[in-house]
Amino acid sequence: MEFRKITADDRNSVQSVTLRSGLRNCNFTFANLVGWQPEFGTHYCLLDDAVVLRYLFGNTTAYLVNSPQTPSIQLIDALREDAASRNQDLLLVGLEDDRACQLQSLYPRISTLTPKRDSYDYIYLRQHLENLAGKDLKAKRNHCNRFLAEHPDFHYRPLTPALFPQCLALAHRWEEHSGHHNPSFGDSLSAEKRVLRRLFDNWEKLDMLGGAIFIGTQMVAFTLGAPVTHDTFDICIEKADRSVNGAFNIINQQFVSHLPPQYRFINREEDMGLEGLRKAKTSYHPLQLLSFNTLSVKTTRLLRCTPDDSEETIQWITRQYQFERQEVESWVRNLRFNWDLSVKAVDIEGNTVGLLNMSDYRVEEETEEILKDKPELVTTLGKMKSIAVFSFIVAEEYRHTTLNHQMISHIWDHLQQHYDFIFVPVMHRLHTHSYWVRRGAREFYRDTQSVYYLIPLSEAAKTLTL
Repeated sequence: MEFRKITADDRNSVQSVTLRSGLRNCNFTFANLVGWQPEFGTHYCLLDDAVVLRYLFGNTTAYLVNSPQTPSIQLIDALREDAASRNQDLLLVGLEDDRACQLQSLYPRISTLTPKRDSYDYIYLRQHLENLAGKDLKAKRNHCNRFLAEHPDFHYRPLTPALFPQCLALAHRWEEHSGHHNPSFGDSLSAEKRVLRRLFDNWEKLDMLGGAIFIGTQMVAFTLGAPVTHDTFDICIEKADRSVNGAFNIINQQFVSHLPPQYRFINREEDMGLEGLRKAKTSYHPLQLLSFNTLSVKTTRLLRCTPDDSEETIQWITRQYQFERQEVESWVRNLRFNWDLSVKAVDIEGNTVGLLNMSDYRVEEETEEILKDKPELVTTLGKMKSIAVFSFIVAEEYRHTTLNHQMISHIWDHLQQHYDFIFVPVMHRLHTHSYWVRRGAREFYRDTQSVYYLIPLSEAAKTLTL
């Protein structure tokens, strides 16, 4: 996967996916992605039907996926490989409950799911914020009415570049009198001011809308945001003069009243675990708290084996097949394991969690029954170049993942270039028969102990009659 730094010029590419996906997560708002890029080192990868975002939180890399459907196991495995290249487990963030559970079910023994309540987005019906009707919103309605009564000369203005200096001045005054602190950043307020400047610098490219409240010539509140989907608008930043009663309430109400009618839902983002902010957002009675979870999935690095791995291989095969150690030692020695083509999977802690052992053993060296029953076929096969799979083992917690597929894929190109076929003997009691058949294996013999498969690689091997 190729990730690139996200810039304001990438809007059409990214929004071709995000606007239609139906995911109202404020982290997919393109303006947020560009505004916060230097703080999080945001990069993205654009696929056919998905945008993958990669962030940095200190020394930790996190991934966020936007796609109309739950991401496939192939996509998640590709992200696991990317994370493993950074010597990290995969950390997926911003997952709503249903997707989080579906993805965890793909990796039940090697993943950990953690709810993140402080990151939940607050989603509101636009008409509720606009009309402030009903008993639940009476207090908000009263605040707005008081503001209108005290400031009959107020007026609302759409945000334009001419107003940006006043917005920055108001944001500075708000910061000076604020006890607000975002635990995600030591200098969160300064970071937000930097973001605001970036948004202003790229205003037209980011497809942003904003509004401001004036009392006479004095700006007392402003807000700005951008679409996150075709029907949902995200409020990215909102500031008001705390000394003016109802200023926050009136900018909220007035701005949504002036939005294009297509935006039926308003995302007012998360509360960051701040008690006052949570109380304020809850008091507007959101339609939905958009749940977010993180999913940590263990990753593996795929390495080529060396003869030094023979002892570990013997231990694994002994446990897997429940053979005597002496028998396995003889087996490994006589099968002439090809260490350069053998693969092991290693987790972040350096533990081996999977082995694929390839051997230079040939079909004509197999049991006398095969030689007796199919002498012409064995002779033909003996003239071709082959490699054999003699142990394919993964740790219990990695079973039912795609680790076996990843290991053989690691050497597949080399096998196709240099061999006619792969020889795979599989004991009846093992559960890998269907896997090899899906890989194109063809059965050509079976006895009381094993089934013998061939995976044709060259055109000559594909035309054999078995």
